[in-house]
This record gives sequence, C-alpha cells and structure tokens, in this order.
Amino acid sequence: MVIYTKYSNERRKEFCIRTEIAVDEQGRKTVRKLAAFREAAAHVRSIAEKYRLLVEDLDGTGLRVNSCELSEADGEQEAKGRAAVAVCFPYKEGCTLEEELDGLLKKGKAEELLRAIRQYFAMFYEGAVAFEETEEFRKVFGAVEFSRPQPCRRISDIDMIFSNAIHTDEGYELIDYEWTFAFPVPVRYLRYRCLYYYILGNTKRDVLVHQNLYELFDINEEERAQFEKMERHFQAYMLGDYKPLRALYGDISEGVIAVQPLVQKQNRRLRAMRTVEVYFDDGRGYGTWNFRRYQVEPEGRVSLRIELPEGTKALRIDPCAARSVVRVERLAQEGKTLEFRTNGAAAPNGDLIFDTEDPQLLIDALPGSGAVEITYRAEPVGGLTREVLLNQCGRIQWMEQTKVWKAYRKLKPEA
Repeated sequence: MVIYTKYSNERRKEFCIRTEIAVDEQGRKTVRKLAAFREAAAHVRSIAEKYRLLVEDLDGTGLRVNSCELSEADGEQEAKGRAAVAVCFPYKEGCTLEEELDGLLKKGKAEELLRAIRQYFAMFYEGAVAFEETEEFRKVFGAVEFSRPQPCRRISDIDMIFSNAIHTDEGYELIDYEWTFAFPVPVRYLRYRCLYYYILGNTKRDVLVHQNLYELFDINEEERAQFEKMERHFQAYMLGDYKPLRALYGDISEGVIAVQPLVQKQNRRLRAMRTVEVYFDDGRGYGTWNFRRYQVEPEGRVSLRIELPEGTKALRIDPCAARSVVRVERLAQEGKTLEFRTNGAAAPNGDLIFDTEDPQLLIDALPGSGAVEITYRAEPVGGLTREVLLNQCGRIQWMEQTKVWKAYRKLKPEA
C-alpha cells in the first residue's frame, strides 16, 4: 500500500520522476522512484548504475550508499498503466545530518556543529582526480575558471547535502543520489552545495549567514562565484524550457507594495478633498476668528448653502485643500450670479487650475445678506497631469497678451 507520493515534475520531461513510499503486509517500507513520463525512463534506469559506481568510489571512506534495485515492467504490466521503469530502495529509519546539526544549533553548540560538518566532509574530500573541464561537464555546469587546483572524485554525487545523509548504526548513509555524474566535479563544489542549502534552507539558521562558513571549509570568494555560476547552469540543465512556479513571480505579480504609505496617502487625499472652508469678512479681513468648515463627499458634485453671519461684506470659499481642478457650475446669492476671482489659472473651458494646496474663490462684494449657494466639482491633480495643465495655461495666458491674440479677439465674436 502506498502511504506517500511526491512528484518531482518541475523539470524537463527527461528528469520528471515520482517518488513513492509503500508498506507491505509485514509493515516493511520501501521507497520507489518511477518515471513520470516515458522520456524519463533512461534517467530512472541510470540511478541503478549510479549506485554501483558510488559504492565502488566511496569504498573505504566510511560513507555508505543506500542499496538500489532496478525494476522493469513487462509489456502486460505496462499496458495496465504500471510504470515501465522503477528503482527500489529500503526505507531507512534514523536522523539526518541536517536534523543533528539543527539540534546542535538550537543548543548553541557551534564548535560541535562545525566538528560534525568536518567529519562528514572528510569522508569524501580526498579526490583522486584533478579537475578537467570536459564536454560533459560544460553541458551540465557551463564553463568555469579556477586559479588553484581542484581535487575531484572519479564519481561525483553533487546532492550529498546534509538532508540526504542519514545516521544509521553503521555511520552515515546516502539515501538519494539521483544527481550523480561520471565525470570530474570539484569536491569543493560538493561542499559548497552542502553549506549553501543548509544555511538558506530555514530561517532558523540565519545566524550562520555571517559566520564565514565557506572560508572555514576552504572555499574562497573566487570559488564561490564560480560555484554559484555552476549551480545556475545545473538548474537550467535540469529545468530545460520548464519554468517553475517560483520563477513566475516577476511575470504574474506587480511586486511587493508597501500598503501603509498608500493608505496614508489616500487618507490625506480624502481629507484634503472633503474639507471646505469658508471665511467671512465683516470689515476685519479674513481670519480664523470668523470662518466655518464643511465636510463634503470627496468625489462628485458638491452643493453648499452658506448662511452669512451678520455684517458679512465679502466671502472667501476654499473648495478643497489640494492641488486641483475645480469646475464652478453655480455661485449665486438670492438667485443672482456672483462674480469672483481666484488664485488659480483659467483653462480654455473655464475650469480653474490650482497649483496650490490652498485654492480660493474670492467674492469681494456681496450684493445682499442672503445665503450664498455654490455648486462645483473638484478633482486632485499631480505628476504629469499637473505639468501638462500648467504648461497649457501658461501658454494661453502668454498668448492672450500678444497683439495678434488681441486683434483676433476683436474680430472673433464671443461664443
């Protein structure tokens, strides 16, 4: 009975596999790796050969390899939908080296953690082969340059990371060696991958980021740069044209947006557009001693009826508190349209453009004492919109002062 299934399908079809854990009637567990597609059959089949080569290469190092058996389905089984190729492994119980290191890290035992890593690295560091950049190497890892000799093993399992080394009664045993290559790969790169994926594998290990672990284990800055390049090439080799979900973030997302500043900006904008202030001049001028504040809807048409205090001779209306375009549709007292001036610029259609956060409509002489009624629309402007509007108004105002414009206005009747 299958109790666990994992699909490794974020890869080229030639490398897509399915991993299963099954338990039999006696309670014994078995791990199987199967080809997810027909194209991956050769890759799965190669794992059995990689097992044989690794056992020979690691003989005498103290590092063991979990046994592997190849299983090929016959034609009848394949017709029933069973995978044509699979490799089977005994299920190993025990603690991984990664879990052991995490335990030491949690207890603050830094020296013991480093000692455990050194002991593990010592099992496969002695390389019997000098590095040579072969065609097979370049296909997987790209071209590289090193300024010092790079020891290599004859067979290179680049996935000897701490989570793939399980502690058994007989020592450490590799439980996953899918990415093994039969050509020289620098042993320091194997070390680099172990450290890289351990340090970045969990945020609880962030304390190790600045501990110079690479230098402690004989990996200099130049080599780190080369190994980073090798890792990118390897990932590209494994993925092919496939683009994993994690790589789609830049294509499908507009990125991370800081929400709080946007909310604050929007709140300021709403406050500025919903606040209307009216100042009454009773002969002493405009001031906070004689004004009234109104709250209106920040969008759409605004209609106000302004009752005048006794003795009001002039009136100032601030329609909002932002750079804005204001369209006054009606400004009247007792049914009579009121003349007003502003501190804004007039657009060709009569709209008022205010390049100030203190727009003003000033009525210098009120003909009566009745309530003043105003209807208008206001919208904030900024950025390029503001620049375009100001430039247009600037050109218009300049043109209106020219002789040509004045002559034209004499000949052209008012619309």
